[in-house]
Amino acid sequence: MDSLARAAAEREEYDKVVIRTHFGDDEAWQAVLAAAAESWGDEEDQDDEGFESTTYPVDDPKLAGVSADQLRDTLASIDEYLSVVFIADEETMRSPHHPLLAVNLDDEPNFLDEEGSVFGRQFRIVPRHASGVHVNLTLANMDFTDWAETAKADPDGVFYDFP
Repeated sequence: MDSLARAAAEREEYDKVVIRTHFGDDEAWQAVLAAAAESWGDEEDQDDEGFESTTYPVDDPKLAGVSADQLRDTLASIDEYLSVVFIADEETMRSPHHPLLAVNLDDEPNFLDEEGSVFGRQFRIVPRHASGVHVNLTLANMDFTDWAETAKADPDGVFYDFP
């Protein structure tokens, strides 16, 4: 998993890490990256244009089919400053909105874990909003569960935006 070590060493602080684990659709991967590059925030943020979105993409065929738990454990052990990683798996590539799997790298339990919900550890999010999660967790402005609760409340189980 050399590509993950490179991501940990080379990424800028506010670059979200998006890891491709499904390699059956290059066009979908390009659509994911394009959506992940869109500015995030709302019209009131950053002079009505939102905030810049930066991504460190990991596009390594050796990661094909690697589980979220394996990626989580590896990244948590090599990048102590990374609190969330986004995975572009088969579901991401096949869905029209390309929702990434946001995986919490923090080992601390939270109240969603206590309910026995997978949303305490991971949830789906449209690529445009992934930078918002990463940046706000990096700055300790919000908690992972702030987004996870909103995703959990959505009928699709996907974070599209705050209500």
